[in-house]
Amino acid sequence: MFRSEVMSFYQLLIPRESSYMVMNHLGSLDSLMIIDQNKDNLNRPFNYCITRCDDMMCKIEKLNKCLQDIGLIPEHIDDFKLLEQQYELKSHTYLNDLEALINHKHQQILDQVQKIEQMKQKRQFTIESKKAMIFARKQLGGAYFLSKSSSDLNLDEQPENKPLHGGMIPSQKFTHFVGIINAQEYHVFARAIFRITKGNFMMYNELLDQENELVKFISNRMCFLLFFPSQSVQSETFRKIKKLCETFKVDHVRLPISEDQWDQRYNQYENDTIEIEKLISFTQDLIKSILTPLISGEPTIQYIRNFIIKEKLLYENLNKLKIQPSVFIGLLWIKSSKIDQIEKCFRKIKEINPNLVLPQPRQLKTPRTPPTSFALNQFNKLFQLITDTYGVPRYREINPSIFSIITFPFLFGVMFGDIAHGLLLLSFGLYLSITKKFSPRTIQKETRKQLIQQGTMKVTGNEDIDNINKNSSLQLLYDLRYMLILCGGFAAYCGLIYNDFFALQLDIFGTCLFQTDCVYPFGIDPMFAENLNFSNSYKMKLSIIIGYFQMTLGLLCLGLNSYNQRNLISLFIVFPVKLCFFSLTIGYMAIIIFIKWNTKFMDPGAAPSIISTMVDMWMHDGYVDMQLYSNQSQIQEYVIIIASLCIPIMLFVPMFHDLYKNSKQQIVEDEFVQVSQEDREEEHIQVEKESNGDIVVHHLIETIEFVLGCISNTASYLRLWALSLAHSQLASVFFDLILSGSINEAQAPWQIIMFPLFLIITLGVLLCMDAMECFLHALRLHWVEFQSKFFKGDGYQFEVFSFTQAMQLQNKI
Repeated sequence: MFRSEVMSFYQLLIPRESSYMVMNHLGSLDSLMIIDQNKDNLNRPFNYCITRCDDMMCKIEKLNKCLQDIGLIPEHIDDFKLLEQQYELKSHTYLNDLEALINHKHQQILDQVQKIEQMKQKRQFTIESKKAMIFARKQLGGAYFLSKSSSDLNLDEQPENKPLHGGMIPSQKFTHFVGIINAQEYHVFARAIFRITKGNFMMYNELLDQENELVKFISNRMCFLLFFPSQSVQSETFRKIKKLCETFKVDHVRLPISEDQWDQRYNQYENDTIEIEKLISFTQDLIKSILTPLISGEPTIQYIRNFIIKEKLLYENLNKLKIQPSVFIGLLWIKSSKIDQIEKCFRKIKEINPNLVLPQPRQLKTPRTPPTSFALNQFNKLFQLITDTYGVPRYREINPSIFSIITFPFLFGVMFGDIAHGLLLLSFGLYLSITKKFSPRTIQKETRKQLIQQGTMKVTGNEDIDNINKNSSLQLLYDLRYMLILCGGFAAYCGLIYNDFFALQLDIFGTCLFQTDCVYPFGIDPMFAENLNFSNSYKMKLSIIIGYFQMTLGLLCLGLNSYNQRNLISLFIVFPVKLCFFSLTIGYMAIIIFIKWNTKFMDPGAAPSIISTMVDMWMHDGYVDMQLYSNQSQIQEYVIIIASLCIPIMLFVPMFHDLYKNSKQQIVEDEFVQVSQEDREEEHIQVEKESNGDIVVHHLIETIEFVLGCISNTASYLRLWALSLAHSQLASVFFDLILSGSINEAQAPWQIIMFPLFLIITLGVLLCMDAMECFLHALRLHWVEFQSKFFKGDGYQFEVFSFTQAMQLQNKI
């Protein structure tokens, strides 16, 4: 965790006939990264296999969805290592068998689903037609069925509902039309009818209701009854209206012309609906019988899915190898501590198939920068993520995350310091850790339990599930559980120092204000804590001291990095000079803060100001009017002289060293990599020569940035004081406005009413919004002020070739 794992660079010559088996075993080691040697080659040899895997995954996802639709959830798989051991025994032809199985199942399900969709559409039309016929009967009345033709019907009696009409004459001959249309298109359709009939029409409409589950698929459908003048169905008006109905995809419903036909048609609709429902149920049972073997049979759908994930990753890494007529050439980064596993892997392959020719590994030297890999767990992965968001650490560079585990929660606690608020965060973090609330597995179990209780899911094996939505925002809280514990603990600790409990001062040990030779046991005396001027002065100076020590830690890490990289100029000149300059400026200010704290002044108001002392020191060559210690002016003169000399040293010495190296170096060339005994070729990595002007500008900017950064970064740590002041004052305001008056006046009913409001505001504003603000400021102090002293952040991740990791990622565990 302090530094990334040591990497070794290997070349691997894999015979073509054993390439699949070798890659199949290497993917289970979780300890190597294959370098892509074909980045510019779009036509890679195994792209077809990857496409096959993608196509199979799409079909499996569709089958998974069908399983969920019929209430079957695949059994969840936890032990991926056991799966890997089973997969190692499979040959490359096993993918063909699974592909045939999946294609057969998918085609069967696809045919049955299409039949169900067709039957549902037919059922929908049947139900809509029945409702439209009932609606038309209600509007037309009994007079319609006494006549033999609708053309003999007139509208002497208007229905109760006011129709949409355009002033037609009631005694005219007319034609009717019953149809079903989407409700959102009805008004456009009605306007078109108005233009075609020139306003001579009447139209009634009704929104089709959703009475039960069988018609829940009907959404926003409307039936209408249209009357318009027309001498026959061959008229121009009727032809235009029919054309318009085809454009709007209106379903035409033909009405019976007698009572007997009406009863017959109605019974036919009822029987058709029942028959369609039986066919749908039968087809669903058929689908279930087709899919059930994927749950309880061999192989299961989860087994197939994870095998395809593994195969796709294998072929993706085969594409990274350089292909020769008889061998595949791979360049690998291997964790040095896992090299012996490679040899064991090859021996295992030989035991399985003695006739195979084993690959030939060979360690090489290379100027390539190795990847960065850290051993992570549930505790430190979040802190590592914070660092990686800013930049991946360079290979073997000190990892800032190891310090952030303590410094990040500590700086948060300095800004968020309050005993009660800190204990609330600590308690919530402990609750998440102990009960595992909001964890992915807990959410899956609870969701499954709810679905089973609702009767929408059947139990099929393991109580865990896989395909339930796990992307809940509450899972973020579970990932933050350890950080909440640390931040809450440090906030409570700083709250004890500040003597703040919901912005109230606790009189735990009494007060030493009116006693002689009394030292308060822990934290700030409650009588002083109530003094805002004292709290501001104390927290402001404390922020400077904390910033000095953390940035000094960053400079010490710079020295350790220089030692690890064998950079002698940086180790013996740049690092000591930067540390000296920083100590003589900011470190000296921290020293005089401690001196002032330990000096007793008869008149506290006459004590010298730290800021004035530092300004006068640099403006007047070390001379100050009010001295904190003897010979202060003389000592400050030496401080100024030494600090001033540090600037040209840290600028010119590394600059001249790089200029000298640049004059000697023409092209940095990678040593050749022997590809095979039959064919040798050299791989060159050329780095363009950096100009002398670029070197001068680079060192000039770096020096100016460090010198000015010593001041600006130190001033940036004053945010610790500002955020702490804002937090305490905000909590105090909430308490005074909500609870203080009722407590002072002993109004118990009012206290009962206002206390929940106080808790809600405390939770929403202080524990959520203000905690997020403190989190972001602590993040900035680490990224900018601390890491800028030593952290380069220009590395790249170790992309491990691991079947287990790929399956875990795809299954979102």
